[in-house]
Amino acid sequence: MKKTEQPQAPKAIPAAQPKVEGENELGIPQALMKEATQEAIQLKLQKAPASLAVTDPFSKRVDLNDVFKHQQVNELQGIIRAAIAQCSMVLVSGPPGVGKTTGVRCVTDELQPNKFNVVYLGQDQHGVNLLSRFSEVLGLPTKRFRQHLVLQLGQWLSGNVADGGKSVILIVDEAHLLDDQTLEELRLLSNADFDRQSSFTLIMIAQPWLRARLKSPFFEPLSQRIRYRYSLEGLSKEDTFNYVRGRLLTAGLSPTVFSDEALQQIFAYSEGIPRKVNNLCSHLMLKVQSLDLLEINAGLVKQVIDSQDI
Repeated sequence: MKKTEQPQAPKAIPAAQPKVEGENELGIPQALMKEATQEAIQLKLQKAPASLAVTDPFSKRVDLNDVFKHQQVNELQGIIRAAIAQCSMVLVSGPPGVGKTTGVRCVTDELQPNKFNVVYLGQDQHGVNLLSRFSEVLGLPTKRFRQHLVLQLGQWLSGNVADGGKSVILIVDEAHLLDDQTLEELRLLSNADFDRQSSFTLIMIAQPWLRARLKSPFFEPLSQRIRYRYSLEGLSKEDTFNYVRGRLLTAGLSPTVFSDEALQQIFAYSEGIPRKVNNLCSHLMLKVQSLDLLEINAGLVKQVIDSQDI
């Protein structure tokens, strides 16, 4: 006779253990969790971009594809493209560090080398030296006297237009340092074919006080020839915030490394001028590593501004 199997009583569910103070729901000590979280964040700060000591998100070297695009830069680039298409003069002005040269370079670097000859002169604004370097870049023999340089350049540029050669684009940086005679000579060089067309595109990059100089009656002929003028100013508060966060993202860092209050302090100090933003933020990134901090707050920004005198 078969035994009737008795149903087994369900196993008792262990009673929940009381939560120990200082532990989370999984029983892991909160101090350990905090330490692990700090290590993870610190790893992101220090190792994600192959060590911030080597890679500075705010360094001067930035790929043109990563240049921060905002309304002013877009407007400037549209004007530069129009000036090149019409082979005319353009004056780009603004305080130091706002990105004038970078904005122009973003356009000229995209031009086809087989169609355009881009000449950048930005290291010596002495008239004779500038004209000599312009001649050398074009492959012309060096002339000893200034008037011979101007004559040679004028003839070559006119001949280049007549022969259908590459379009010449002359970029003169720090143009506010040019003497009166050199500015006038650049105007004369732009004449070609009985003034029916210009023999090259002239892009002058300068600080604002060149605009005041050009209001002099002596410069009236040159002023009339400048078809386009653009004044580049500092970034707005919103653009400054986006600029900093964009640089961090490009370097592989979290955009929240800087608190909103810290960004407000950075904007107030820099007035939205990108170069001043970069200099300050580079100091701050080094500081956050040396102090082993997880965030850059307003207090740290003020401390760096006060102590570094930057």
